[in-house]
Amino acid sequence: MFYAVRTRLTLWYAGVLALSLLAFAFLIYYAAAGIFYERQDESLRSTAQTVASAYAEEFEEAQSVSKAGQVVLAELVFPNRYVQVTDTSGRPIATSRNLSGAPIPIPPAALTQAQKNSFSLVTVNGLRVAVVPLSADRELGYAGVAEPLSVIEVGLSRLRWDFFAGVPLILLFASVGGYFLARKSLLPITSMNIQTKRISVESLSSRLDVANPRDELGCLAVTINDLLSRLEGSFKLQQQFIADASHELRTPLAVLRGETEVAITRPRTIDEYQESLSLIKDEAERLSRIVEDLFILARRPLDAPVVLVKEPVSLNDAVRDCARAAQVLAMRKGVRLEAKNETEPIVLNGDEELIKRMILNLLDNAVKYTPQHGEICVALARQNGNAEILVRDTGIGIPESAQQQVFDRFYRVDKTRSRAFGGAGLGLSIVAWIVQAHGGSINIESAPERGSIFTVVLPLTSHQ
Repeated sequence: MFYAVRTRLTLWYAGVLALSLLAFAFLIYYAAAGIFYERQDESLRSTAQTVASAYAEEFEEAQSVSKAGQVVLAELVFPNRYVQVTDTSGRPIATSRNLSGAPIPIPPAALTQAQKNSFSLVTVNGLRVAVVPLSADRELGYAGVAEPLSVIEVGLSRLRWDFFAGVPLILLFASVGGYFLARKSLLPITSMNIQTKRISVESLSSRLDVANPRDELGCLAVTINDLLSRLEGSFKLQQQFIADASHELRTPLAVLRGETEVAITRPRTIDEYQESLSLIKDEAERLSRIVEDLFILARRPLDAPVVLVKEPVSLNDAVRDCARAAQVLAMRKGVRLEAKNETEPIVLNGDEELIKRMILNLLDNAVKYTPQHGEICVALARQNGNAEILVRDTGIGIPESAQQQVFDRFYRVDKTRSRAFGGAGLGLSIVAWIVQAHGGSINIESAPERGSIFTVVLPLTSHQ
């Protein structure tokens, strides 16, 4: 239970609210205590001034200190307060009845301060005492009014009990409400979790429900749906790749197995054995090419950026070496191959092995689909700060509708004819990946029976 997000959110919310309520209660308590004591002092001072004023009037009539004090205290009665009239030295002259003959000892410092500031406040034996002079112009004595501090303590005690009962009650209701709010807020996540658990390989096309795409949970659902779309696309590509690879590997393996079984079932002549071995050799070479192409394509990530070990590569040497290697295939088929190399050195910062593989694949593709007595030309030039590699042939050409698909894995315009030429539909896919990995682009100009022109543009290093 404590591992649930809503429970942890409720606990955090309750903890923060508890600290806030405690801080608020302390502030209110001490503010109220200050106000209570301040009002008590003001009330005692006002009462003492009333006593002093009444005393001064009675003294003017009676001209007797003790008689005036008795009259005043007889006429003025203050519940829960003690009144005392003293002479200038602080000796009691008259006291209220509730003092019961126990006068309030007023410190001399309080009397001096009262004479100087017209009033003073002092705490004596648990009593708060206000002292004022009986007369401002004559030294007749002082009037003191006292009240127990316990009166304030009773009010503060009641306030403390209110806080002790109210704070936990508020915290309880707030925590319960916070729990239900957190539960309601997290219901979309719970729903997303249930829906996500139901998605499997067979149901990658399913998507999460998006209630409000503008809030945070809606944005999360949209992001997960986008992720599922990418996963579905990648999984379909993987399935297609595995199916195509299996199909391409099955044919040469079946030929190898069948030819081998036929060769060993009965004795044959030397010519027949040589014919079988020649067929086995051709299929083994084709199988090796497919495996090598698959190995290269395995280095190609689906979405992540390609990271190559780059080094300065002389494109002049790369084109020359690849043309020399392809010349052997062209001569064997009766095709003329011409290489036009730039005299100025052109250096590219890239992977030399992959660049040569790209050029060889283009030349091999041109040789395969160029009929006897046809022509192939490979040229290297510098154009607008880029290296441009052009491979032109007079072969069978590519229909316009298929020109963008020839770079897909295992795609072939004419599957029957391509298989006869020994193609597996991987060469141009590898070419496109290598060009893309080096930040370049590739373009096709082709028409059926009019040949094809492949143009590769690669950005050169900055120092050229």
